Amino acid sequence: MAKPILILTAPTGAGKTSLITELDPTRFEILSFDSRQIYKEMPIGTAAPTAEQQVKIRHHLVEVLSPAEAVDAGLYNRLAEEALRAVLDAGKIPVFTAGTGFYLKAFLFGMFPVPDIDEEIREKVLSMSLEEKRILLEKLDPDSLNKIFPGDDYRLGRALEVNLMGKKWSEMRIDPNTSAIHKFDLEIALGVFLDLDRKELYERINQRAKQMIEAGMAEEAWTIRERYGETCPGLKSLGYNFALENKKGNSNLETFLADLSQSHRNYAKRQITWFRKEAYVQPMDRSEALERIKHIK
Repeated sequence: MAKPILILTAPTGAGKTSLITELDPTRFEILSFDSRQIYKEMPIGTAAPTAEQQVKIRHHLVEVLSPAEAVDAGLYNRLAEEALRAVLDAGKIPVFTAGTGFYLKAFLFGMFPVPDIDEEIREKVLSMSLEEKRILLEKLDPDSLNKIFPGDDYRLGRALEVNLMGKKWSEMRIDPNTSAIHKFDLEIALGVFLDLDRKELYERINQRAKQMIEAGMAEEAWTIRERYGETCPGLKSLGYNFALENKKGNSNLETFLADLSQSHRNYAKRQITWFRKEAYVQPMDRSEALERIKHIK
């Protein structure tokens, strides 16, 4: 018999974490698919669940990697597989929460057979701007650009790495044997996309950006810079470039807030576009989601 799972997706700032803490911890455990919250030492700028929230219900894949470690879909899959086994062994229902839809989809439905990337090539791609990546990828594999959102720096980089290793990213196909649905005999009991009014969402994002700054995001970013270097993978997380610029004295608080808020609003737009086209989740508000979750067996 297939094992039930719950999927809960939402754009940044929509209140996903607060909803999670209302779930019954004797029935559910959380598997977080968030490319930022997986890092340690960065709870402010990544809006990681608080210690209190993590005590209320167990979270996996939150604050497990050093900011010095690079993360990709392959590593995320391996960590997620270990976490999923632990949840199932405990007799709990896994709740897959996602801001990073690409990692979630790769884990659930399978990955592309991406070749191992030479460190030299990875460093070269990491040093390139988004526009430089786009121009080179257009030259090497123009068909790939039709499958990537224009501002998706991560996927542009991954596609470029694959092409520089000698394979066409646009010609790769998903390997179904890497699918968690297939491996673990899972069934999606409910797939939720928290759908907020756009105005309300943006107000929440603006308020959260203000709270991040007041809580010390610039100081947090500077501490990570001192420990791991300014080019460490953790500091490529959303908004930390603005935090560093503020700490260096290159922007005032007003500019920092405006840039941080805008970057999160832009990211939310991309998340909404992604999740609205995914058939495995349905848009619903918070109260409907909680009511539907109660009836999962």
